[in-house]
Amino acid sequence: MRVLLKRLISVTNIPMQRYALRLCSSDSQAKAAVKDKPEEHEPKESEKIEVQKKNVVVEKFGQITTLNIDRQPTRNSLDIATLQEMTEAINAFDKDPEAKVLVFNGEGGSFCSGFNMNDIGTVGYHNLKDAAMRLERRPLCDKITIAAVSGYAVAEGFELALSCDLRVIEDTAILGCLGRRFGVPQSLFGARKLTSLIGLSPALDLLITGRLITGVDAHRLGLACKLTSTGTALGEAIKLAKSLVKFPSNAMVMDKMAAINSQLNPNKTSDEVTIKIKQKEKEDNIKS
Repeated sequence: MRVLLKRLISVTNIPMQRYALRLCSSDSQAKAAVKDKPEEHEPKESEKIEVQKKNVVVEKFGQITTLNIDRQPTRNSLDIATLQEMTEAINAFDKDPEAKVLVFNGEGGSFCSGFNMNDIGTVGYHNLKDAAMRLERRPLCDKITIAAVSGYAVAEGFELALSCDLRVIEDTAILGCLGRRFGVPQSLFGARKLTSLIGLSPALDLLITGRLITGVDAHRLGLACKLTSTGTALGEAIKLAKSLVKFPSNAMVMDKMAAINSQLNPNKTSDEVTIKIKQKEKEDNIKS
């Protein structure tokens, strides 16, 4: 999928910079990969791929950043290490003055299957919830976030998609509160986020029954800003991100924050949002 994405980016002339990349199942594999690479084909310093043992792949294409969860054997479930790496990646995106849009994606055909059930049995549910504390923020980031949803987006994976500002969902995707079957509650304010997005009655239907819905159903309920075919969610999300980075960001963020605070943080006023935006503008002017 990322090969096709790079071709898409190259055709549209988006400058590409990659960092904090490539996963290996072991440190020995990482060293072997570096050792076997021909020296004559070594990339320039700015294009180098850092080989690390990680569960997420972060790539930067100009002002667009993608965060790809890569735990394919478990349909990209979230363990403590993955949640910590996601926190670091999101915080880095927040602090990057050039980054404007963050796209969440799952490798291998599934977005995210929620908390790892084996970890819940060994380290406990509350330890996983503590590790996921950064994902409880409302909104997830002040900047724009997009979820490219394919395959399974269930339990906390469903909540992660709900946390994003926009969702590009494939028609064959499966979404829902799967934790209902295992007695696990919504961990990331998912009930509140779902209700604010689709209304109380349909939200209660999904929350209480735990039934799964397809991407087509999600689009009908208003969860998807774009419904797309299988295998195209990431590409379509990138196209959407490209259209958004053309806009002046401060006004876009201000309107986003006002809308989200009215639903998820009703005690926050629009004046507080305006003050925060103005402070950021001052900081940007000082840096420039």
